[in-house]
Amino acid sequence: MTKLARVCDSIVARIESGALREGDRLPSESQLAAGFRVSVGTVQKALSRLAHSGLISREHGRGTFVSGSRIGAADVNYLRFRDAEGRDLPHYIRVTSVRRLMRKGPWSEFLGAQAGHIRIERLINVGGKVEIYSEFWLRETEFRRLNGVDHGALAKNLRVMLGQQLSLPTLRVDQWIRFDRLPQPVLRKLGLRDQPGFIMEMRGYTLRDQPLFYHKVSAGPFSHNLVIVR
Repeated sequence: MTKLARVCDSIVARIESGALREGDRLPSESQLAAGFRVSVGTVQKALSRLAHSGLISREHGRGTFVSGSRIGAADVNYLRFRDAEGRDLPHYIRVTSVRRLMRKGPWSEFLGAQAGHIRIERLINVGGKVEIYSEFWLRETEFRRLNGVDHGALAKNLRVMLGQQLSLPTLRVDQWIRFDRLPQPVLRKLGLRDQPGFIMEMRGYTLRDQPLFYHKVSAGPFSHNLVIVR
C-alpha cells in the first residue's frame, strides 16, 4: 500500500468507527504528516482526494472538517408519488416490527451470511392513496450502535439516521424494479388478494464501498405518477 493510500484509509477508518464525526476538525497538515510519518505533500494529496469524494471539506483559514452525512443521496426520499397536478403526495410512515432474523435471503448474501441481521418493517401510506410495505435490513452490529433507537426515529429517513448517528453515509445505491406476483406475507400486510404488484429492491453502500443496508419495498397496482429519486 502506498503512503497516500495509507493516509486516506486511516482517515476513512476513523470516520467509519465514529472517532471522527460530522463537523469534527481534523489535525493540521503538519500534525497529520508527523503522525503518519509522511511528507506534508502526501497529506495534502490525501486530503484533496477525500475532499473530492465529499468525505471532508477544506475551509481556507479554518481547517479541514468531516462532511459526514451531508454527502450522497441519503437526505432525499427514494420514491415520490405525485398527483395529477404534479404535486408531491405526503408520506405517513408506521413501524410495524423490528426483529432479528435467523433465516437467510438476499439481504444476508449482500450484508454477510455470518452476521446477525435486523429487519425493520414499515407501512407507508402515500397521500391516503397508495400503500407501500417496506423491509429494511441492517447488520445487527450497526443496529446495536444506534443505542436502542425508538420507533419514532425509525419512522423517519433511515439513510439519514445512519449517516447522522453512525457516520455511515449512503454513497451509492443499486436499484432493481420489477412487476411480479407479491408474496403472501406482503399481500396480508397490504390487505390485498393474490395479485401482482410493484417491487423495488435496493442495496446501499457506504464508506470504502462497503455494504450498508438491503431495502425492499412492495405495493399493489397504482395509477399515480411515481418519481424515483437517485
